[in-house]
Amino acid sequence: MIWVGILAALAVLFFTGILGRDEIFLVSVFFFVCDLICVLIWCPFRLIMRNKCCTTCWIFNWDHLMMFSPFILTPGFYTTSLLILAFAAWVLWEVCVMVYPERFWESTNLALTCANCTEKLCTQYCQKLRRSQNRSASRA
Repeated sequence: MIWVGILAALAVLFFTGILGRDEIFLVSVFFFVCDLICVLIWCPFRLIMRNKCCTTCWIFNWDHLMMFSPFILTPGFYTTSLLILAFAAWVLWEVCVMVYPERFWESTNLALTCANCTEKLCTQYCQKLRRSQNRSASRA
């Protein structure tokens, strides 16, 4: 609901002439940067969703839909293509989460545990990576 409110506010600003097509593009770029910050540095959704890692987060693959959703205000071939592909990726993600929830739960999918983590994105949360960093620091 919060996201719909943000999009509604953008729509009001766009249709009143305060924001133009260029500004909508910059808003989408801003959302992309926010997504990178969430993945690489700190994610507020980890607190809300009570996840320790992106791999167990229900909304992990919503980023493209959220990033390109302002383009609904500026229809064109490329913006529509981005929106359709983002929507298709989101629907596929949601269907997979609903049909195969065991694949996204740490207790039934050992690949999602910190002990078997291959991602380097969750360094601030993964205990395995913390231990290896501490070992390498003590050796140096």
